Amino acid sequence: MSSTIPAHVHIVAISLLSVVAASFAQPTPDQIAKAKALAVYAPRPAYPYEARSKHLTGSGIVLLNVDPSSGNVTSAQLLKSTGHKILDDSALEAFRQWRFKPGSVRKVRIPINFTMQGFREYVRTRGHSLWLHNATYWFLPEYPREARDKGLTGKGVAVVKIDPRTGYVTTASMLKSTGQEILDNSALRAFRRWRFKPRSITTLEIPIQFTTKGVFY
Repeated sequence: MSSTIPAHVHIVAISLLSVVAASFAQPTPDQIAKAKALAVYAPRPAYPYEARSKHLTGSGIVLLNVDPSSGNVTSAQLLKSTGHKILDDSALEAFRQWRFKPGSVRKVRIPINFTMQGFREYVRTRGHSLWLHNATYWFLPEYPREARDKGLTGKGVAVVKIDPRTGYVTTASMLKSTGQEILDNSALRAFRRWRFKPRSITTLEIPIQFTTKGVFY
């Protein structure tokens, strides 16, 4: 039996970018737009369940050093901590995966804010109605730049199978396609990395929607 559970979690994780050298001054709108255009892969940091359950919030600034020949991030460091190691670690783990257009940037400064206000998520689950309380690691799928540039949108339903012994996702597939392979693949890449408490959930059904305003469950 499927159920719908609201959870109020909002991650403003990729709000501002700057391609200038590291400083604590806020980047200008032109710098923000330029830096966003240079990112070709930019997964959002997860909001760890432990942090959410304790209502931990905070804002900080991360500096990325980028290999200009490949566009790969070579290192990520905190210029300003969020005030909570668990949030700092989540941000750094995500930003180390970012990729930029080769030859476009050497340093990127990313202000980040973890907050628990202003966003609603709805996930229907099959097999367990308390998925959010049992999720130990999860994050929103990335909206691929290629899809955004082409105005591709769609909604579908994914299903994940979880190993009850470890809480790791063993398989993820689309019950209903979004109608766009690039969006399906982005959703499945994210869901395969979700983690749950052992012996809590075996199957999870996840509606997903990509719109011009963002990605929603």
